Amino acid sequence: MKLPSAVLLSLLTLGLTAPAFGAAGDKDKEKSGKIKKCQDETGKWHYGDTAAQECAKSKVTEISEKGTKKKEIDAPPTEAELADRERRKEGEERERHQAEERARRDQILLSTYAHEDDIVYVRDRKIAQIENAIKASEETLNPLRAALARMETQQAGENKKGDKTGAEQSAKHIAQTKAQIARHEAVIADKRKEQEAIRKEAETDLARYREIKRKK
Repeated sequence: MKLPSAVLLSLLTLGLTAPAFGAAGDKDKEKSGKIKKCQDETGKWHYGDTAAQECAKSKVTEISEKGTKKKEIDAPPTEAELADRERRKEGEERERHQAEERARRDQILLSTYAHEDDIVYVRDRKIAQIENAIKASEETLNPLRAALARMETQQAGENKKGDKTGAEQSAKHIAQTKAQIARHEAVIADKRKEQEAIRKEAETDLARYREIKRKK
């Protein structure tokens, strides 16, 4: 972009009237011949040997005394740009950690299993062990449920006879038995979830194992 005529005339006048410089003064002359041009937020242009304070958030163009552009100094990043840079940086860092974790898991997978059938074998063995624990809880539940049924029948008879003390005692035993049954049922439910998690993990490991082997 060309300088306004008044600025160019002033620069040319300075060039004609400037005294001769020796070798030591050439750098100063070269330095003084650089003009910084910038446009502030209101659209007003500023010229000078240094960037105007009004252009703190604007791009600065350095021009020669002949009006030719020598270089541009980018405007400082805005808060939104800085925030976007930070988000990108965090995203890149997260991806790097994920890649490292994936590589670590792949190494464990390959060092743990010699063949994909080993993944299936380990999965089935773990599920069978949990199934044995479930059966043990179910075997405990059966007599508890039978006992609960007897207690409820007994309580009904006591209520019918008007045996308030007996009915209250039966109610206490019923509550305790129901709490025991609930605990065992919760254990069984947790064990079923554990089995499902093992199946899903084995499915993921098997797919990844096959993918790694195909690539190799």
